[in-house]
Amino acid sequence: MNVKQKILIADDSEINRALLMEILGDGYEYLEAENGVRAVELLREHTDIALVLLDIMMPQMDGFDVLKVMRCYSWLDEIPVIMISAAKDTANIERAYDLGVADYMRRPFERVMVLRQVQNVLMLYAKQKRLTRLVTDQVYEKEHNSVLMISILSHVVEFRNSESGLHVLHIRTLTDLLLHQLAGKTDRYQLDESDISLISTASALHDLGKIVIPTEILNKPGRLTAEEYAMIKTHTVKGARILRDLSNTIGEENEPLLQVAYAICRWHHERWDGGGYPDKLKGDAIPIAAQVVALADVYDALTSDRCYKPAYDHDTALRMILNGECGAFNPLLLECLNESSELLRQELQRNEWDRSFHQDTHRLSEEILHREALPREDRSQRLLNLERERTQFYADQCGGIQFDYDLLSGRVTVTNHYASTAERTQVLDFDHGEGLNFLSMKDRRRLLEALEKATPEIPQASFPVEVQTGGRYQPHRLVLRTQWSRGGQRRCVSVVGQLLPEQTEDAKAQPDVLLHSSGGSMAAVLQQLQGVFDLVRLVDPERAKVLTLHPDGTLEEQAGHCHVVWNKAGRCENCISAKVFTSKKTLNKIEFNGEDAYFVLSRYVENNGRGCVLEMVSKLSNGRWLDMGGRRMLLDRSEDFDNSAFIDPLTGAYSRRYFEKFLADSEQINGVVVIDVDRFKAVNDSYGHLVGDKALESVSAAVQACLRESDILVRYGGDEFLLLMPQLRPEGLPLVMDRIQEAVRQARVESHPEIRLSISVGGVCGVHPLREAIRQADDRMYQNKARNKE
Repeated sequence: MNVKQKILIADDSEINRALLMEILGDGYEYLEAENGVRAVELLREHTDIALVLLDIMMPQMDGFDVLKVMRCYSWLDEIPVIMISAAKDTANIERAYDLGVADYMRRPFERVMVLRQVQNVLMLYAKQKRLTRLVTDQVYEKEHNSVLMISILSHVVEFRNSESGLHVLHIRTLTDLLLHQLAGKTDRYQLDESDISLISTASALHDLGKIVIPTEILNKPGRLTAEEYAMIKTHTVKGARILRDLSNTIGEENEPLLQVAYAICRWHHERWDGGGYPDKLKGDAIPIAAQVVALADVYDALTSDRCYKPAYDHDTALRMILNGECGAFNPLLLECLNESSELLRQELQRNEWDRSFHQDTHRLSEEILHREALPREDRSQRLLNLERERTQFYADQCGGIQFDYDLLSGRVTVTNHYASTAERTQVLDFDHGEGLNFLSMKDRRRLLEALEKATPEIPQASFPVEVQTGGRYQPHRLVLRTQWSRGGQRRCVSVVGQLLPEQTEDAKAQPDVLLHSSGGSMAAVLQQLQGVFDLVRLVDPERAKVLTLHPDGTLEEQAGHCHVVWNKAGRCENCISAKVFTSKKTLNKIEFNGEDAYFVLSRYVENNGRGCVLEMVSKLSNGRWLDMGGRRMLLDRSEDFDNSAFIDPLTGAYSRRYFEKFLADSEQINGVVVIDVDRFKAVNDSYGHLVGDKALESVSAAVQACLRESDILVRYGGDEFLLLMPQLRPEGLPLVMDRIQEAVRQARVESHPEIRLSISVGGVCGVHPLREAIRQADDRMYQNKARNKE
């Protein structure tokens, strides 16, 4: 079904609004505003407006003022406006077009003209958006392919050089870290995020020239002769020549990536005092890209094993560099290296997977993985928790009949191990009487009663039932566990259940069937578990072998090793099966294989007296996983999830789109403050937009310096910010507003210290829902602004 496009009609005449809707017909969804103030409110509340039909003459706020607001918040970039007026003078038309309208419509309305204008404007903007997406995709694909080819080429160099396989990755990580530290310390080199990204990517090619150096020289374990060392030193010039020839071949002499890579290749062995090679450059005659890569290269060489030396520890490497034992470097960069000491130490401790993934997700993971900074748990984390609960529950039960009832969709997934393979798993509509038909009506009522009594504190229940198997009812025990939402109002979202045959008295007296099994009973257990998990196997963790259970109960080692299933050449870094084998307990973990994640449950078992480990593996929900500081989170691929929309690139605050996607419906925000920069237009008009951007950065930094970890600052649009405080008492609100106002008054724009910054604020505490709290806070902010002007 096609979703109707939404049109906002802002006109103080109800008759005009009705007439326009009658002309345009039922093909659109309409919003109506009787004045400019209401139009702005609707634009704030609805992010899916496709078109605005805007009258010029309206009470409270006219059409031109609405356009100014839309321009201020950059809404005109996304939402086209057709201006409406009965006036025939060209002055208003020119002013409307100067303010950014897409078209101009005169009253009285002509049906054909109205239809044609609306259709043309909507079609034009749709084509522009498609074109923008296409260009963006092409740019992304080009950049992705460039990075991929660079990675391949750089790893070829590493392979010939017998390095660890991580050298290029380390250099990129260290380069990125040092450049961010340098950019934060000085604007001497005019580094922005795009520059840092470009240099970090190009750094992978710093040793490209080694591809033409003989391997017997590259990998010589002893001291090089003078002739051999001279040959090694030529890799800088040869690498630069390869890149220059490549530029000429493809006709991209001015390609920024190739230019930066050329500078790095040729000059990353130059030194600050002129003592490097090949051109004896000195000081800032050495491009900053080459300076930073040179320092990163030396640090990684010291802290890595090489054919001619063992690795030094972090502290020793740092001391050697700062003492000048590795040549002279830019004093500013040495300060950055020293100040980044602890971050560098952490980078050394990261394993290979963490390092590679950390590179691509640094900014995003810093924001999203600190869950205490979010007002509610994100959907993917809740899914992960539910997956783990569900998998653990089924592992504890094993076999029989299992069901998974999703209350939100009304669907129940039943896995019946008594049925044939073709009919074993069914997805049924439980809310319409389907599913669990193997239970009697009496037992189905008992199940529903148990669900009604369940609570988050007591989520589990168990009671005897009769299950129809083989044409007659057999006694079983039904064990169920309810699963509850974590954020906002707690409610049951799903139920997992297991029906197992009731044990006889003799069976109850037997030890755990999994812990001590004969070959026959173990085979039966494995067959049951294979219907529950994606992978079930027995392993000998001491020998890293997978075991085959034969019908006669004997165990045989399979060829290869157990870690091959994870595409690993050696033992897993966190082998819980080895720990389980030693402790004779049950443990679980999340194991990552590329972009897929798996829940692994390991349990110690004995088969005919031989100890081994039973591994049960389930693939978790599809998505992308991030890691930071040992904490992992799943990011949805659904709903066109746009990572770049999280952070406002100018101010570092959360973006408006992030607010709309994750925060707008939150029930846990107690304090709300709306912040507006005073006389910001005057700053832009007097000093230009670049200085205005610097002013916004200063305001944002001053406000964020006053906040707690749980507080959230959103750039709501233009020079307006939204401060959300999940935990705030009413008496604390005035203190917060006074503190941030004073902090902004003390802030300065570094390049123009004469600019005096101030903000108007308005806040509320304990008002719900959130949008109403924002509306009230916005009104109070304007009252504060009016008082400031007096």
